[in-house]
Amino acid sequence: MSPAASGPARCTLVIPTFDAVATIDATVLRLRRFAADHADWRVLFVCDGCRDGTAERLATLIRGDGPALRAEIYAENRGKGFALRRGLSLADTPFRLYTDVDLAYDPDEALKLCALLEAGADVAVANRASPASCFLLSPRDFPTIYKRHLMSRAFNWWLRAMLPIRILDTQAGLKGLAAAAWERLAPAIRSDGFFFDVELLARAGFAGMSVREAPVVFRYVDPTTVRMIAHGWPMIGETVALRAELRRLGRRQAGARAGREVGERTDG
Repeated sequence: MSPAASGPARCTLVIPTFDAVATIDATVLRLRRFAADHADWRVLFVCDGCRDGTAERLATLIRGDGPALRAEIYAENRGKGFALRRGLSLADTPFRLYTDVDLAYDPDEALKLCALLEAGADVAVANRASPASCFLLSPRDFPTIYKRHLMSRAFNWWLRAMLPIRILDTQAGLKGLAAAAWERLAPAIRSDGFFFDVELLARAGFAGMSVREAPVVFRYVDPTTVRMIAHGWPMIGETVALRAELRRLGRRQAGARAGREVGERTDG
């Protein structure tokens, strides 16, 4: 068991969690070790309507960890995006990061993103497409990951054409924000599902925020909860709707600026 955390907390790592009873013991052990090595970090599990005993097992595992590891548990399954919005809003540290409960990214990878945030970035994102990134996978997964890589690159290209997104890896499962950036973006973000990442990045880009990327070491885990076909078509519709919304907001803001300029010239 990790010692009680001491000193001011700097970063919170939010872990959206759904039906993960098969892996939750190993995940808690790894994060407990991480928190013990980094006393200014906190870990917040958000148990999103788990139905397989994960919530009960998690509560037992982290009992006695104090503020270092804690859990937000609710009965209804609302989706990954809802869990992330809940967790990022509950966190009270200057920097807030999130990753998946399977820990495909070692917790130490979050340190790279936190460093970008501390250096002034509003949003920090893992970039699996960077030549400096490293994949850990079984040879049996080569065909699957190559197919997913091609589909991901195509989807990312389309997103960057449709939305104010410039980064190369929109779907990486490790991202972070400064608290001020989240507080500014949170009121507008509505996604309860897997579209959360895209909406977050698009609204950050629309707001002119600084979005930085870092290469990472990534452990490929299959099966994954994200299914390209099942989730891809709804995300295309959500992308089109968000593009239309941001265009309307852009026109409204441009009109407001023009009105102010006319007023200033009239006053002068």
